[in-house]
Amino acid sequence: MNPFLKKLVDQKFMTEGHANYIEEAIMRKDSFIISGHKGFGILPLMATISTVAKSNFQIKQVKSFEDLNDKADYYIIADLSDIDYAKLIADTVLIPDSSLIALKDPDHPYSILKILGDAYKTNGNTSKVYQVVECVKVDGEKQLGKITQMTLNENGKVVKVDFAE
Repeated sequence: MNPFLKKLVDQKFMTEGHANYIEEAIMRKDSFIISGHKGFGILPLMATISTVAKSNFQIKQVKSFEDLNDKADYYIIADLSDIDYAKLIADTVLIPDSSLIALKDPDHPYSILKILGDAYKTNGNTSKVYQVVECVKVDGEKQLGKITQMTLNENGKVVKVDFAE
């Protein structure tokens, strides 16, 4: 297991099963949407997933729409302000043969289902896999609550599968 993921397991932020699943998903180049409130650990989780991706793939930190012109395996879309975050996510989803790591929180609200549906209408691509990782607080402790894999079927309908250990 990657040492950065192991650290989050040791901190009891996630289980070993979660860490192994996330690491395998990164190696398959799945995209990640890290969801929750900032106080729930989304930023450290995003940093960890991005670090693991960076050690295996070419990444690009996205700060503006122009950054999408640079080729990368993973586009990292962090905590940006003064930008149409939903459009940035949508434009990134449309880039062929690439993945993204992005946030979804109260400062960056958007509909994942709408973006995926619109992307399908634009390019008909059903090959990408999205891992929606939800962070929660339980009894005051930050932790990974749930991982939901989203794919598109041949009709462009989103298929959700929750990770179960």
